[in-house]
Amino acid sequence: MDLVPEGHLAHFIRNVVSEQLDLSEIWDSYGEERGYPPYHPVMMTALLLYCNGVGIYSSRRIARACQERVDFMALTGMQKPDFRTISLFRLRHLEGLKGLFKQVLKLCRKAGMVKLGHVALDGTKIRAKASSYKSMSYGGMKKAERDLKAEVDRWFEEAERIDREEDELYGTDRSGDELPEWVADKQKRLEKIRQAKAELERGPDPVKNTPKAKPTGIPPDKAQRNFTDPESRPMKSSQGFVQGYNAQAAVDVGSQVIVAQSLVNTGSDAHQMIPLLQQIRSNLKHQANEISADSGYCSELNLKA
Repeated sequence: MDLVPEGHLAHFIRNVVSEQLDLSEIWDSYGEERGYPPYHPVMMTALLLYCNGVGIYSSRRIARACQERVDFMALTGMQKPDFRTISLFRLRHLEGLKGLFKQVLKLCRKAGMVKLGHVALDGTKIRAKASSYKSMSYGGMKKAERDLKAEVDRWFEEAERIDREEDELYGTDRSGDELPEWVADKQKRLEKIRQAKAELERGPDPVKNTPKAKPTGIPPDKAQRNFTDPESRPMKSSQGFVQGYNAQAAVDVGSQVIVAQSLVNTGSDAHQMIPLLQQIRSNLKHQANEISADSGYCSELNLKA
């Protein structure tokens, strides 16, 4: 489109995706021409990559941009996928889209943009879409389970008593044997606490390349789990404690191209340095000559590495 200047990132992303990237993993999921998607997978892939480049991640904001912004119109050819279509495409092809990261890195290296002379590492805590107030400690879960069980038992007994009285008052053919909604809600709450408690008893998910103690099946009472986003963790940040994740990135200093990245739910940066270096070698078949990182990465194991 003439409204978007030549050399704009939208044109670059569209051309790279359509001409340079191997999208076979995405294409292979569409087995036959009948029932092909209404929006071309190449266009949808370019749209999502462009949105990552300009920092727009919400499916609703992306759909709105396709209707209002000329750079998005240039990228999509005036097509306007709705937010649900965008969300489902990203969810369906999540692994295939992740694989494009390595392809882009190889293109950057081939073009001379990534030399791996000096790579800088850093991490940042990002908030999850979950409130810390939705977290409960294991000790709190045990107490709440006992209290709620006793409360639910009393309400079941009360419900049975009310049913008997209403049967006598209204007759046995009336629908008086169904539990009130407030009892069902408490029961669901108890079941959710039990489920979260069982997850804690199984122990935390192992972090790749990070040793962990063998789970005992009985977590400490202070161990926490969030009901909205169970994978997120309370983490100390410059803004205090946040419910979220630890985002890691390794950047080629000369070109500012990200050469490795990860998202973990452990707060320590020190455990992420070796996995990042391993990912650099895996992505580019070559290791950086120099690495710089702040004191959060300092450990005896990392200094030896």
